[in-house]
Amino acid sequence: MTDACIRAVVESIHSSPTQAALGLLMSVPGASNTVLEAVVPYSRMSMIQLLAKIPAKYCSQQTADEMALLAYNRALKLSSPGSPVLGVGFTGSLATTRPKQGDHRFHLSTRTSDRHWASTVTLSKGLRSRDQEEKVSSYFLLK
Repeated sequence: MTDACIRAVVESIHSSPTQAALGLLMSVPGASNTVLEAVVPYSRMSMIQLLAKIPAKYCSQQTADEMALLAYNRALKLSSPGSPVLGVGFTGSLATTRPKQGDHRFHLSTRTSDRHWASTVTLSKGLRSRDQEEKVSSYFLLK
């Protein structure tokens, strides 16, 4: 997907009644009119505080689902009554400086008032750099 395509996706998300995503979304003027809040629990302690518990696995579909539900409920509190909102949860285990025993993967969960979408993507280990895996996961999130 080209950068122009991603920008078009980001702009269409901002112009739709229900908006989602993060980093690239913030690059568009007017993002503060769409994105209510963005929380990135990068450390284990941050995740524990967000979930108010120790997750069974930090990188799992269940954890992404719990994050999406928390984000959705928070969006309801931050938005005007009746506004369409959604919550997104995302966890990943991508390429790093040290060898990994498990798969390189990410989990995405999106929740609205009446729907829940969940996706797990397993990447081919050793095929991409960290930056490339970040790009793949970011583009998937925006799709």
